Amino acid sequence: MLKKSNVLTLPHENTLRDYTKFTSTQSGWNTDVIDRAILDFSILDDPLKQNISLLFDEVKVKSGLVYCSESGRLIGFCDLGSVNNDIQNFCINESETSEPGIASHIMTIMIRGIFSNLECVVAHYPCKGFTSYQLFWIIWHGIGILEKYGLIVRALVCDGATPNRKFYRIHGQNQDLCYFTNNEYGDEINLYFICDAPHLMKTTRNNFENSGWNNKTRNLMLNGKPIKWSQIVTLVEGDIHGMGLRLLPRISYEHLHLTPTLRMRVKLAVQILSSSVANALQLKGNPETESTQLFIRMFDKFFDCLNVSNTKSGIFQRKPTCAPYTNINDWRFKWLEEDFLKFLTKWEQEGENQADLSKKEKKQLCLSRETLEGLRITVKSFVELGKQLLLLPNVRFLLSEKFNQDPLEEYFSKQRGMGGFCDNPTVGQFQNNALKLQVANAPAVMASTRGNCQTRQNAQPIEAPLSKRKHKRH
Repeated sequence: MLKKSNVLTLPHENTLRDYTKFTSTQSGWNTDVIDRAILDFSILDDPLKQNISLLFDEVKVKSGLVYCSESGRLIGFCDLGSVNNDIQNFCINESETSEPGIASHIMTIMIRGIFSNLECVVAHYPCKGFTSYQLFWIIWHGIGILEKYGLIVRALVCDGATPNRKFYRIHGQNQDLCYFTNNEYGDEINLYFICDAPHLMKTTRNNFENSGWNNKTRNLMLNGKPIKWSQIVTLVEGDIHGMGLRLLPRISYEHLHLTPTLRMRVKLAVQILSSSVANALQLKGNPETESTQLFIRMFDKFFDCLNVSNTKSGIFQRKPTCAPYTNINDWRFKWLEEDFLKFLTKWEQEGENQADLSKKEKKQLCLSRETLEGLRITVKSFVELGKQLLLLPNVRFLLSEKFNQDPLEEYFSKQRGMGGFCDNPTVGQFQNNALKLQVANAPAVMASTRGNCQTRQNAQPIEAPLSKRKHKRH
């Protein structure tokens, strides 16, 4: 009826199919997507827009093989890149028991503009899980491709998983803490490693939860006083069942009694480690919670410093720590590098100086080694990189939220949401959905409000013309 009325002219189905199939769905680095991202966001028109960070993470998918009629291939096998595949095939030929693996995860790589709204997934690899040496090849191979397009990769952002931290350590074999390396494709430019700040807040909260609670693998102690999860449980339960107005109206049962799914949600971790909880503990006046108050306040300020998302957040939240960075003498750089890191070092040394405890018991008095390493890497990288970026010409401010993984987590949420009730896509479905999201402008698509991270404001639609599949002439 619409087509016959001539009120709304709709394109033919074949035309729409050409738009959604403007490039192949094969794994690896997709240069067609990079070309389109550079055109859509006018990256080459402004030197500042050429500064980007590289985000990478794995997402769980449904294992299985699917026949692709377009390529004539079976989709679902692991594809780790040409070099890694050759090494894998050599190992299979040498071992009679080894077989080609069927992918259970997809390593997804996104580029994100530091001074622009660029957010685009440019590569993916079906896998069973990447090792640090496999990551080394695909990441540096991608950096080389991006540098040829005129983009400057300033930072690598990922979570604190063991292969990722080992990948960082490969670049500094003789260093106690490796947080940067020389960018071989850039002119005297360092490439900084950053562990995702929201992920660090979750691991810190998990250490806190396990202190005398849940798994009871921690016994956190600071300044001779305990840091116990039971202190928060007592506080919140008394607040819920007490008379009058609540001190902590945002803290609910879900914050205290965490399931595996709830532990993945950043919001629940950040709200527990917030100044509101520390103020409520202080109001109760229990001297045994003084160390818990200090611990919560330090991590609340740490997250505020590394989660500045817009120029007005400091005014709206009435927090100086949430204001944008405008010069290299910003007091937060000094606080992070001196006060916060010294706080962690003092806390760690306090546990090591306990003479009447075993080595294992000493380690339980502080945060886990992995969390401490991630915190130090992130702080040192952000402080040095932030000062370098603020010295660039025409830079008015810097937003620290540009160095976290929220856009990638939202992308995974959109991928799961495109399957309806089936929120675990196969490799083939993931690849097809990736093209659809690319055509629909993925940043402008609404992510699930129940995702692992807080939903951000949608980006503006891109007005650049869509790319179209080119038909081969016979």
